[in-house]
Amino acid sequence: MTRLIELAKQAQNNDTTAMKAILELFEPKIKYSLKQTTPQEQEDLYQELTIRTIEIIRQYDIESTPGFWEFKHEIESRQ
Repeated sequence: MTRLIELAKQAQNNDTTAMKAILELFEPKIKYSLKQTTPQEQEDLYQELTIRTIEIIRQYDIESTPGFWEFKHEIESRQ
């Protein structure tokens, strides 16, 4: 997980190598999701999912993400 966070920080600073590494990490999930569509749609959807992934990485606020214990306390307080 730490590696992904560091890659995201680097990608947000326009490091194309880091962005490529993140996309490679998510590629199996993207390809698995595409199996649920027709072969004719898969190429276009692959491009759309890749673009959307890049947009999310660039916009994601890493500093506002809670750590495990903060997340645990937040869940407990909702119960």
